[in-house]
Amino acid sequence: MEKLIFCNLDLLKNKPDENDYEEYDFSDFDFEQFTNKRNIFMHKFKELSEESDNKIYFYSRKTDLLKDYADAFHSHGYTNFLFKDRKKIETFVKSYKNKSNYFVFVGGKNADFNLAVNTRSLYIVPTWLPLEEKAQKYGIHVNTVKQLRKFIQTLNNQNVWYSKLEVDAITTCYSLMDARYSSYANTNEEREMLLHFQELLKKGRSRNYYQILLYHFLAGMTNSAVFNDIELFGIIPSSNCNVNEDLYSFMDQIRCLKGIQPVKRKYPEEYTNTQKNLLLRHTQKKPAHISHSPEERANLGGDEEFSTICINPDYKKRIDKLRRENRFNVCIFDDYMTHGNTFNSVRTLFETLGANKIVCVSLGLFKAPFQKNDYTIIGDVFGSTYTFQIEACQKLNNFEINDNAKIEVDALYNIFNS
Repeated sequence: MEKLIFCNLDLLKNKPDENDYEEYDFSDFDFEQFTNKRNIFMHKFKELSEESDNKIYFYSRKTDLLKDYADAFHSHGYTNFLFKDRKKIETFVKSYKNKSNYFVFVGGKNADFNLAVNTRSLYIVPTWLPLEEKAQKYGIHVNTVKQLRKFIQTLNNQNVWYSKLEVDAITTCYSLMDARYSSYANTNEEREMLLHFQELLKKGRSRNYYQILLYHFLAGMTNSAVFNDIELFGIIPSSNCNVNEDLYSFMDQIRCLKGIQPVKRKYPEEYTNTQKNLLLRHTQKKPAHISHSPEERANLGGDEEFSTICINPDYKKRIDKLRRENRFNVCIFDDYMTHGNTFNSVRTLFETLGANKIVCVSLGLFKAPFQKNDYTIIGDVFGSTYTFQIEACQKLNNFEINDNAKIEVDALYNIFNS
């Protein structure tokens, strides 16, 4: 699929124009690295523009400067570099919001982030540029021109999730990778990556592979229509009632890049991500892998989840509005899915409220049968007093597995370690 790569003109400059940055502190900025990377970028992206169908545009709000660069680069043989006024780029992408899978933005300014958000497009941030606040926080960071070029080259290949499971007409579960690293990893690199990611998610260690999975998900998301209509994002709270900050950051970057605003209320400064999350665990519980045997976990159902979890009441007004507008579409993230007991319980809560669409995303899958237990919920799911009654039980094993996802993640491993 051909992509339109929109790059901030700063990537072609000999040095950044400090007057363009109101709040950036240049006292520690590495101008020499900036110039060196710029020279490498010019040549590598000239090659990229000549060897692929992707179109590379450079934009700026300064039309005179843009014309000067276009004349200079075209006269030196960079004829495939295209130059457009930023306002025209903005008008164009807004006109084609439904084509966001074609667009990628590259730059370090808040304005670049805003352009990406306007169409819910992929946003890549080269770290040798001066980085404004939103670029620093929400973009996919790349440290070298080699990484950036390889990312662009792999964009069209990031198309599949490792697993898909249709739970019912409303809910679908996706998993990004096979969590069974010890026996089922295709390569040593994949095994190492999954081990490190487990360290990150389960033990709070090692962020080495965080960006790999984030990029894989975001690139795949822009090549798919599955997430285009999602209006609410949240994560499963941990057993101790807190949220995993890395997983929350993963979700928050996706939420912001999709242009979804948090609930509108003035949070106190001490208000935590745990309290802002779409789901709240109001009562601690013991982790299932500690308190239950594997056989017990397979038949656990939703009793422990329903007795400890609810939907954050801060979201009640937004959910009511989305439901009235027929836009009540939710995406929930968790680290791993084993039997699906937690996802199934959360599915029940949102379906009780009348959700149109629920997408559950786990970063890793153990591929045990999904425990689809159907319940009747009575009471207020925005609090702790609702009751539940099981109506039917079913084990689902109709996973659609695509091992090409392992190849895609493997390629990203090599890029991040190049």
